[in-house]
Amino acid sequence: MKQIQLIILLLGFNNFFGQEKPILIVDNDEVFKSEFEQIYWKNKKEKVATKEDLNEYIKLFVNFKLKVKAAEAIGLDTTKKFKDELSGYRYQLEKPYLIDTSINEDLINEAYYRTVNEINASHIMVKLGPNPTPKDTLLAFNRINKLRSKINSGLSSFEELAQEVSEDPSAKFNKGNLGFFNAFKMLYSFECAAYETPIGKTSNIVRTKYGYHIVQPNELRKAKGKMRTSHIMITVNPKTKDDKPVLDKINSIYSELQSRNKTFEELANEYSEDRKSAKKGGEIGWVSSAGNFYPEFEEKVFSLKNDGEYSKPFKTPNGWHIVKRLEFEPVADLSTLRYELKNKIQKDSRAQKTRASFINNLKIEYNLEDKFNAKELKNFIAKRKITQENYEEFTKFKYLEERVLYFSSLSYSNNDFINFLVKGNTFVKSKESLDLMKIQYNKFIDQKLIAFEKTQLERKHPEFKALMKEYRDGILLFEISDQKIWSKAIQDTSGLKKHFAENRILWEFPNRAKGTVFSSESKKTIMKAYKLKTKRNLSNDSLLSLLNKEEPLNISYKNEVIEEFKNYNTTFNNLIKGVNQPTNINNKWFLLVVDEKLDKRTKEFNEAEGVIVSSYQNFLENAWLNDLKEKYTVKINYDILESIKDKP
Repeated sequence: MKQIQLIILLLGFNNFFGQEKPILIVDNDEVFKSEFEQIYWKNKKEKVATKEDLNEYIKLFVNFKLKVKAAEAIGLDTTKKFKDELSGYRYQLEKPYLIDTSINEDLINEAYYRTVNEINASHIMVKLGPNPTPKDTLLAFNRINKLRSKINSGLSSFEELAQEVSEDPSAKFNKGNLGFFNAFKMLYSFECAAYETPIGKTSNIVRTKYGYHIVQPNELRKAKGKMRTSHIMITVNPKTKDDKPVLDKINSIYSELQSRNKTFEELANEYSEDRKSAKKGGEIGWVSSAGNFYPEFEEKVFSLKNDGEYSKPFKTPNGWHIVKRLEFEPVADLSTLRYELKNKIQKDSRAQKTRASFINNLKIEYNLEDKFNAKELKNFIAKRKITQENYEEFTKFKYLEERVLYFSSLSYSNNDFINFLVKGNTFVKSKESLDLMKIQYNKFIDQKLIAFEKTQLERKHPEFKALMKEYRDGILLFEISDQKIWSKAIQDTSGLKKHFAENRILWEFPNRAKGTVFSSESKKTIMKAYKLKTKRNLSNDSLLSLLNKEEPLNISYKNEVIEEFKNYNTTFNNLIKGVNQPTNINNKWFLLVVDEKLDKRTKEFNEAEGVIVSSYQNFLENAWLNDLKEKYTVKINYDILESIKDKP
């Protein structure tokens, strides 16, 4: 009895997992509910599916599948163009699946903290060129290490050493102080040193592409957001000691601003010596509290409490300024900034942390074994004088054929690694440096692991598989539609003209009137215009000059072809050629002066080519779909379709 129950249970599971019925069959291709739902809900805003909506959508879905089937039938999915385009999309879609998402989440939280909290820090730098020798690197490291020791022992202050010996040129003037900055403003290693070192302490030695640094954070504060700002600036000549003429000029501008004789924008345009912003009424865009402006400029900007408020004159190294607040935007919350931070992280060096963690996880998952010996390989290459040009002569050596790297079902030999070096043009340098060879070997492992993982994405991530299929079918749909409909409609001139001739009644001009429409809020003004046009036949511009003497916007006009006569409370038949009686619509007065009445007529081909092409495309599509429905069998399981109720 128990055995029978077990068999029934197993059969039930088999039916559940292995015998899922398709929602749609196009010829022999089955489409299951999950695929249909994935696309259906993606294109639907509502969270509830109605029977009518599902029936309408399944028709569109069938058409989509028929077109993809037609594209496959003529081999569009085998062309180089298709493969290259799909490969490009895949490269972008893979990225989120090739990082450690838990580390990425930590980095987003870290970046947000460093966005809302700004750090003021100083640094001392010892320069290193882009390709330093080991000797130069050691000398630079020893030098920065001695400077750090001096500071930590109390023999010298950070500011004194920065001013005296730092190889950052600005340190001579700012004693190494970089001002306030936040996330993504500095190289990541430097940013970490600034945020992770206690305030007032000296960081560990930091290596960047510029050289070695030590960092001292001075102050941490909350970010103030950003302010859209305008300014009026009068520059100071650094060679002139007398500041009075400049001060008198900025004070004079400030007095005129207070008198309200001219607006801030007018004064900026007229007097500001920052000519780039002066043309825009002084606007300089957004100023952040950790931006690239002088501290005294930022301080004055953020002291303004209301939009439209402006400051008293103040001085920076550039000159004297008056600033105006246009708009304030506080720092957004994490949910708002998440997408932006995620994108910045992917483009920043901190993304290497997510990649490194991901690769370490792959090594564990795929039971990676590594028997590589860099020293042995280096000696083997040196002893036999192997070069990049002759290395293929040595590939049959047993030692080079030895498998040194194993993971999953794959293995790689010393030969594979040498081939990697040759293709990357790093063979020559690697055979001379043991450290560089080890670095390159680690890159070799990373490359092979990632390449293998890419082949596993569809198996491990059903949503990625569905997305790739969606992109694949989308490319095929575009290509086949272009061939069968869009380009064909344009290129098939005889078919296009035949379609026009058979359906030209569809395209016609309605009754129209060509002329001038005068409009005014004042009945008195429009009646004056009516009399002037009727009796004196004044030109339009002369009429405006006469009636707009006291009020520039008293009356206006536009030349147009009128098709919607109800907009002017009249009909085509009621209009006369010449000056018509004024009409009132919603408390606005209109005067129509008709130059020509144009009777309804069918359009010529050149007058409606755009809409004719569109109509012909619809004709071609419908004919094509009818052919496809005759060629391929379509079966829809409406029971499964109507079981879709709510958005998951």
